[in-house]
Amino acid sequence: MSSSFVVLSEVPIAPADAMRALEYLGLGPGSEPAVDAPAPGDVGTPGALSVNVVIPARLTRPMMVEVIDRLGLLDLQGAWDAVAERVHPESSQRPTAEEVLASVSKAFTAAGCAVEGRTAAEAPLEVVSAHLAEGCETQTVVVFSDPQLLEETFAQDWAHRLEDHLSATVLHLYPGSPQIGTS
Repeated sequence: MSSSFVVLSEVPIAPADAMRALEYLGLGPGSEPAVDAPAPGDVGTPGALSVNVVIPARLTRPMMVEVIDRLGLLDLQGAWDAVAERVHPESSQRPTAEEVLASVSKAFTAAGCAVEGRTAAEAPLEVVSAHLAEGCETQTVVVFSDPQLLEETFAQDWAHRLEDHLSATVLHLYPGSPQIGTS
């Protein structure tokens, strides 16, 4: 199956986030499709939109990085929660990689895409690269993450790393926000 694009996500998303990604890529229902581009709802037809979803298996970040990011965003409760989660990991409400995969798959399926997904225990960059090499039509990667001030500043977030290591266009989105991330 040829894929239209690849999604790498660290966070769960809603169907509205998937639709926003499709619109930014020019594949949404409100966009002017290319002459031979299928509509998002045409899942059963040859050449229908398909998405390869890759979720890094390790979704945790170093505590100090997360605390600094939260403080930089003036999210005092988030900074406190980051510390409390490390002190009492059993009370963590952070989603697992499998839960994120289910969320992203469900969102893009609701948007009318055929979805294939997996968690990448080792080297998510290599998994994304393999999907692009297998004939990804648009050579585009959509990255969903929460804002990460330190990682983005020092180009260590997934969007920057993908852009630096692959010859692909990267669209960095924050779930629930119309803002586009830096990359």
